[in-house]
Amino acid sequence: MILIYLLKVSACTLMFFAAYQLLLARLTFFNLNRIYLLLMLVLSFVIPAVTIENHHEVAVASHEVPSKIAYSNDGVVEHDFVDEGSAANNSLNWDQVLMYGYCSILAFLVFRMLFVMVRIQIQLRKHAIDRSGAVILVDEKSTIKNFSFLNQIIIDSSLQYEEKNLVIKHESVHVEQLHAVDKLLVNLVAAILWFNPIIYFWRNAIDHNHEFLADRETAKVADKKVYASLLLNLAMPTQNLAMNSFSKLPLKNRIMMMYKEPNAKPQKLVYLAIIPVLMICCMAFINQKEIIIERKSAGNQPSADAVAKPNVYAMNYLNSNIKVNPNAKAAFKEVKPVLVVDAGHGGKDGAVSALDGQKEKDLNLRAVKILQEEAEKRGIKVILTRSTDQFLSLRDRLPKQEATAFISIHHNATLANAAVPFGGVEVYVSKLNSNIKTAEDLGAGILSKLKQLKGMEVRDSLKNANLLLLRESKIPAILIELGNISDGKTLQYINQEKNIRRISNLILDGFVAFSKRGC
Repeated sequence: MILIYLLKVSACTLMFFAAYQLLLARLTFFNLNRIYLLLMLVLSFVIPAVTIENHHEVAVASHEVPSKIAYSNDGVVEHDFVDEGSAANNSLNWDQVLMYGYCSILAFLVFRMLFVMVRIQIQLRKHAIDRSGAVILVDEKSTIKNFSFLNQIIIDSSLQYEEKNLVIKHESVHVEQLHAVDKLLVNLVAAILWFNPIIYFWRNAIDHNHEFLADRETAKVADKKVYASLLLNLAMPTQNLAMNSFSKLPLKNRIMMMYKEPNAKPQKLVYLAIIPVLMICCMAFINQKEIIIERKSAGNQPSADAVAKPNVYAMNYLNSNIKVNPNAKAAFKEVKPVLVVDAGHGGKDGAVSALDGQKEKDLNLRAVKILQEEAEKRGIKVILTRSTDQFLSLRDRLPKQEATAFISIHHNATLANAAVPFGGVEVYVSKLNSNIKTAEDLGAGILSKLKQLKGMEVRDSLKNANLLLLRESKIPAILIELGNISDGKTLQYINQEKNIRRISNLILDGFVAFSKRGC
């Protein structure tokens, strides 16, 4: 989720800026400080975006539990989600509200920055009285003067000759060292992280460092007392964050740094203290993805299906009939396996909530995305009915394209204060489907693989359910309940990504075995 990512970025900026203030801000190595401020700003965005995969190989006994096609006695009936007006409208999706609010403010801040840049150009055209290369003289009425903007240096025409030269020398440093690029970058970041107060202190630190650099170069060719006096005479409040102004309040730090003795070169070793801070941020905010690779123990030949792309034969379930040419050399055409996976509920249909407040719709979506990742490793194409938090009617979820099989993913729940009858995994089919025999083969095969799961109970028989998705699907269809989220032990199990990946691979084992059989 983008908001979680931005919070991690903000945490990185906090740690890096705290290190800057404690260790580097008072040093006179202004070029190194500039590199630090820009590099750490970029790394604050990079570190939370990195994902490291940890592969763990686990040896498991190869004993597949055969699954007979049997049904439990209890059945299920469902109804399509109905938008009942006020009841649904009063249920706000706070994730979307936060996202829309964030994006609105971001768009406003970016627009304001562009507007200010355009306004500066308009002011320059209005008040410019002379232009010599990059230097522009403006009249006394101009409210923007004695500053640099991009590659332009704007000077008050009423200044004395010596004063003009000092201002031009100062602003030339900003232009030559491309300080405008730094300002554009940090202003864009400030718009992205507008909710993070640290970014405004960071922007000020970059701005101050620019002035320290320009003051140091100017003081080499000017008397420090004369230069400091000119800074005080031309001082004005901060006008615009897009410009490098010659003299703006406050000036205390600039004058102190100008008179401060340069630090000795060995003091540059203090920059090595940043390495532990960088390592802490990497360990805390780099994403970890644990991948469990199960290898069957000796005595049984390892299944190549677990890692190799299976040979799958076309199953034209969407056609009214299947015609096979008896004179053809091959009865079936080998095709790439296609699995349609549905994340139940979504959007305004949030379904039930888990003990920890998570919505079933979000747990379903997380599970199908993990299943899709694992399928791609095997060369299995997965089509998701929804990949975001959106509402789809049941009929819109039905597969419209040819595919090998259709699986709908859900999580079970129990009414508040009621005992949880069964907390584990369940597999459903519908006996009302005209293709029930094939669906039974798919369901029984996947259920057989799921029985190898450790840590959570698995129902030992198929369940019959009068569900629209199962009843009217034109391709073999099953529905899998990945556990009861009203049960604390089950919820703890499925909250671990490695367990969802293990379940996903068992489902895919069953799907591969089913798909290799052909029609």
